[in-house]
Amino acid sequence: MRYNFLALHSNLGNLSNMWTCPQCKRTFRNTNQAHSCKQVDKESFFLRRPAHLKKLYDIIKEKVNGLGEFREEAVLPDVIFFKTKSTFLAIKVKKAWLDIEFFLDHLEDVHPVKKYLQTSKRRFVHLVSIDDEKEIDHQLMDWISHSYKLIKSS
Repeated sequence: MRYNFLALHSNLGNLSNMWTCPQCKRTFRNTNQAHSCKQVDKESFFLRRPAHLKKLYDIIKEKVNGLGEFREEAVLPDVIFFKTKSTFLAIKVKKAWLDIEFFLDHLEDVHPVKKYLQTSKRRFVHLVSIDDEKEIDHQLMDWISHSYKLIKSS
């Protein structure tokens, strides 16, 4: 199953209303939500990629660690989901860059946002592609922090 974070809907109930898949133990907001139970080692995504992509991922993860508790789920073909109640950040490992996807409660139609999609009345998912450490700037980390708080408080 191919995952398209831009197409995910984000109206979440509280964590006690979450459904846990009996096979893979992943949690979702919808009962019997379509997903792949096949989880993989995220390190495998970086095996045939330029070394700087792993470094970029490590920098982002280190900064996200400061936000609070979350879990990671790596799924094929190339996605590492960062989740509290639900996904607040997805990192897709591409051939020569990382796609960073996150939610905001408002639209940011500015550079470096490549794509965005309104997923509900007050939710917009945004996509930023990076291939250089200097692109992990204050603005990107503010957006990721906002996404974390938005999803955690819903």
